Amino acid sequence: MSDLPQAWPPQPQPPLAYASLRLEDYDISPTHGFLPSEPPLRRLPDPYYSPWESIMDRFNQYLLAHHVRRLMPVLDTDRLSTQAEYRRAFTILSFMAHAYVWGRNGAESEPASEFLPASIAVPWVAVAEFLELNPVVCCAAVCHWNWQILDEDAEDPMDIDNLGTLHTFSGSMDESWFYLVTTAIEAKCARGLNAILTATAAVEQDAIGVVTESLGQMAVSLVEANVILERMYDRCDPYVFYWKIREFLAGWENMAEAGLPHGVLYEGVDDTDTFSLDNWQSLIRRFRKYAGGSAAQTPLLQAFDIALGIKHYPTGERGRQAAAPAQWSRFAALEIPEPPPANSYLVRMRDYMPGGHRRFLEDLAATCRIREYVLLTCSDSLLHVCRPDDPRVLLRQAYNGCVGQMESFRNKHLMLVSRYIIAPAKNGPSLPQRAAAPPPSQLILPTASAQTTARTAPRPLPGGRMGGDSLPADPAMYPQTNTAASWQPETALSRPPPQVKGRLARRLEADAVARGTGGTDAVEFLKQVRNETAQTKVP
Repeated sequence: MSDLPQAWPPQPQPPLAYASLRLEDYDISPTHGFLPSEPPLRRLPDPYYSPWESIMDRFNQYLLAHHVRRLMPVLDTDRLSTQAEYRRAFTILSFMAHAYVWGRNGAESEPASEFLPASIAVPWVAVAEFLELNPVVCCAAVCHWNWQILDEDAEDPMDIDNLGTLHTFSGSMDESWFYLVTTAIEAKCARGLNAILTATAAVEQDAIGVVTESLGQMAVSLVEANVILERMYDRCDPYVFYWKIREFLAGWENMAEAGLPHGVLYEGVDDTDTFSLDNWQSLIRRFRKYAGGSAAQTPLLQAFDIALGIKHYPTGERGRQAAAPAQWSRFAALEIPEPPPANSYLVRMRDYMPGGHRRFLEDLAATCRIREYVLLTCSDSLLHVCRPDDPRVLLRQAYNGCVGQMESFRNKHLMLVSRYIIAPAKNGPSLPQRAAAPPPSQLILPTASAQTTARTAPRPLPGGRMGGDSLPADPAMYPQTNTAASWQPETALSRPPPQVKGRLARRLEADAVARGTGGTDAVEFLKQVRNETAQTKVP
């Protein structure tokens, strides 16, 4: 927080005082950001779609009983009329599709399905084309359009503790919490989006005070985002996420090891009427390959990257942040330097965003000059000896404060990936399918004093957290995440379940690459993104 401007935090400012872009023109809410202004529909109003809704009413039970692949009614999308209805349909079909592909039909050894029936594929593709995004589970489907407010009269209706999910694959609290952390961050950062537009327009008028204050508002929203992200550990257990949830969020790109070497064929959309050994290669080319749900699919972080001029390069390649233009009149439009090669993965992730959000990022990139303005305004070599309240000093501090909060957010994200993906993948499952109960003769009953202590002791939170402290988890409550060397699960539990070929959730060898649900090398990608963010600070 040392880089943030004085009088911190700044007071909220009237939004869009100078803005030329309007959030509403891109289907973005000034109060909820990239979330809808109103809570998503809980049911489609037309009774025609009651077969879909009936499945979702008992979705977790059907998935548990391996009945999902048998319950796919054929419905058209002609009766969908509003944007909210299309969003609801996309969420329903996304859950159905991924349950069909990754759900097992009665046998854990059964491979993932390379085939998606027309009853799902045809309406899913039609709805996706209307919303202008790829037909696959994405951040919008599970986080942006999958929430509800528990208490409408709450002081902050969009507080994470006042939100619930509409649907999950596992039916677990852990999965709901995983989605809601992202949902709450999106809502809290709406203030930052308004500030981005205000700062963008203020740059054109050389209003240094407005730019500084707007950067302060952006930093406030990023501070709140960091606080919410840290709460992931509270109610989402790493074991449950990696072994029970994560596979359903995967797509069908770079998933040969998980049983989808060619991707997935969408029946009725990409297949052919006739098939023979002569045209099988043509059929293979019709398989679709999409990345799965990923944090890179939220427009929020990309909007802050664009606003702050943070450049990302292809993974493994090093670039440098652009300097300020040599010639620029402060009251004229900036001449934008030739853009560097962008990280292709981040660019492709825009195809997994709704069309309006994608166009917002494109238009923001074409108009935002905040970094160039800061570089030019703070280019004086004697700036370090200026008064602390010099407007240029405050501008640089505010800008670096924002970049610092983005760096902190990405550090936390990297830690989450290590805890929720890398560690479970390397360690393997330590919680077996069945637990062997000890014989009565070996049971140790607690004393009265021990019972009193247990009732009054603070309850450990999933992931080994107790009251915010990083303490080892109680092995009796969370054996799957226990890291204490003294606890030996083999003495109380039966042998861990065997590894199943063709599964995303599996134990990896020491030198194997842990891929995210988006199909990338998660650690290398996030490290580079974090480092590129840190390099953007203005010295």
